[in-house]
Amino acid sequence: MESNLISIASGTSKSYAVEDNSFLSAYKKDNYYNFIEVDELGILGDKQVDKRYHGGIDKAIHIGSYKHFKNYQSQHNQKLDKLAIGCNIIVDNFTEADICIGDIYSIGDIEIEVSQPRQPCWKIGAIFNKEISRFIIKQSATGWYVRVLNGGTIDINDTMILKKRISDITMKELSWYLHEVPSDENLILKILSIEPLAQSYKDDLQRAFEKQNK
Repeated sequence: MESNLISIASGTSKSYAVEDNSFLSAYKKDNYYNFIEVDELGILGDKQVDKRYHGGIDKAIHIGSYKHFKNYQSQHNQKLDKLAIGCNIIVDNFTEADICIGDIYSIGDIEIEVSQPRQPCWKIGAIFNKEISRFIIKQSATGWYVRVLNGGTIDINDTMILKKRISDITMKELSWYLHEVPSDENLILKILSIEPLAQSYKDDLQRAFEKQNK
């Protein structure tokens, strides 16, 4: 199970103004590389503005699927902005339905472990438009975060290769579970017991489950 890389990118902080609201964001990953160094915090030079929700060891690199760009063009008869999913790495034939929590992949010199899906926020609609935001949420086109187990260099000609799978819970499922919380407590316990799943996601899921069952 492997996929080619479409792009490797980093982002820097930019200022945006929407009506009376102004904010900073590094969502747009628009500095592209043919090769780049990666350490435990991700791609060298990549920035995150709000580190409560982005970046850190559990969210070192954000990866997404090129298939969503094809699907958007097919559905809307226009191209999806190449920065709309905000990814450091875009791969050609994996989607969130193919990636499971705890998967370990190699890309060039590095080894990465899938930690959680990205949770879309209001800034996507503010930076782009609400139609794109709705598409990303509806299609679970959120991408997924990984932690870096072994750093090194990655190259645009490298492939992302599955080395180990420990779970059958996909990124697509996890991206929905915070919106449509499963009523099956055994499933919730199964998810919470998966060690590589980021603690931030576990906390959010547990709170959502408890709120639903009050």
